[in-house]
Amino acid sequence: MKVMNLLPVVLIAAAFWVIPSPSNLNVDTWHMVGIYLSMLYGLVFRPYTDSVMMLIIAGFASLFVDSKVLFAGFGHPLVWFIISAFIICRAFVITGLGKRIAYILLSRYGNNTLTLGYLMMFTDALLAPATGSNMSRSGGITYPIFRNIAESLDSHPHSHPRKIGAYLTMLMYIVSMGTSSLFMTGMATNSIIVSLANEILGIQLEWLQWLKASIVPAGLVLLGAPYILYKIYAPELKHIANVREVALDGLKELGAVKREEKLLIIFFLIGVLGWMTGSITGIKYVSVGLAFLACLLVSKVLTWNDVISEKSAWQTFVWYGAFYGVATALSKGGFYMYLVGVIQGYIDLSGYSQFTSLLVLVLFSLSVRYFFVSNSAFVVSFYPVLFTLGMSTNAEPLYIALSLAFSAGYGALLTHYGNGAGVITFSSGYVPQKTFWKLGTIFVFINLVAYVFIGIPYWNLIGM
Repeated sequence: MKVMNLLPVVLIAAAFWVIPSPSNLNVDTWHMVGIYLSMLYGLVFRPYTDSVMMLIIAGFASLFVDSKVLFAGFGHPLVWFIISAFIICRAFVITGLGKRIAYILLSRYGNNTLTLGYLMMFTDALLAPATGSNMSRSGGITYPIFRNIAESLDSHPHSHPRKIGAYLTMLMYIVSMGTSSLFMTGMATNSIIVSLANEILGIQLEWLQWLKASIVPAGLVLLGAPYILYKIYAPELKHIANVREVALDGLKELGAVKREEKLLIIFFLIGVLGWMTGSITGIKYVSVGLAFLACLLVSKVLTWNDVISEKSAWQTFVWYGAFYGVATALSKGGFYMYLVGVIQGYIDLSGYSQFTSLLVLVLFSLSVRYFFVSNSAFVVSFYPVLFTLGMSTNAEPLYIALSLAFSAGYGALLTHYGNGAGVITFSSGYVPQKTFWKLGTIFVFINLVAYVFIGIPYWNLIGM
């Protein structure tokens, strides 16, 4: 029975009411550690779905700890920004604008498989600044279009997958994590990282600052990815005869550009402009995202039914709001500083150079990725420790924030469950798990080289 799977959750939390708290931590913070670890167990082993798991734990925990502290995360602006990012992404699906952009590109440029790969990359990159859920963007907009093209060319999961479908499927995951790292608003997890960096490192990353840091390393990886994968995982079909017809049929089915699509384009451009100029105007990226959503509702591009039907947004709100509230309480209670003190008893990075310290922190973050089935859960639970550990090194706090922020994206490529986009692409059945993991690991290495050996010198060069 599922209810029996809750026993470890209860025992983990209860242990921290029995075990005395360390002398340099207050009892309330120590109790929160137990709740935090029980939440982490629930997110990793999932006796229930993430949101249900968090509601169960938070509900019972509220009987024993201050509920204002426990539920503080639900009132944080970042949590509401994540909701807005999911729903904005939904607008591209509902209006058909995402499909229209892809079909237009295909009708003009899609004449061979390699070109098709680059079109996929550019389409996803074009949508990324305003679609904070890469699972919804890549899995709900970009990948379905290109999978339809593969199937129209007689490449199916169980029939000729290597003809073209396997190449496009694997490339989609690689591209999705690349575009997620390129823009601060390219993946919901990025917002969590920015918030934690501000809370722990005292670094306030801006949208344009993030782009300046990512444009060279992420840009190089994205530009090289279609060609590199084309060489190491070559599709059998190299030249395509009827992709233009497929795209034109898709555009014909969509019909004329609708009012909602035109308005979405306008709000999209204004939103990107708002994120780019945040350091000048003083308007935070969170506020821009919420205003973006407000415009979609006022103009009736989206309705209230559209908002409440975006289940993934509200599920994320429930589990992340609960987890974030507890994580913030631990930060304010000094738990992460205490934990770093314990870790430093075994790992001391204070005597190493900035470059070595950053490399160790990134490799440490990558080495534990196999234990997490959610990118957001990984960041929320593990990055406070990494950030606090980073503060004990000689590395610049900004470089710590950027290095770990970008590795959160490309690190998901190690497994098929490291990110929602990976779950969707792998579940299509085109690429076997062994191959999926092998190719993903190769591209993690490529990203690591690009960010550490090109990115850090580039940041020095531009004076970040």
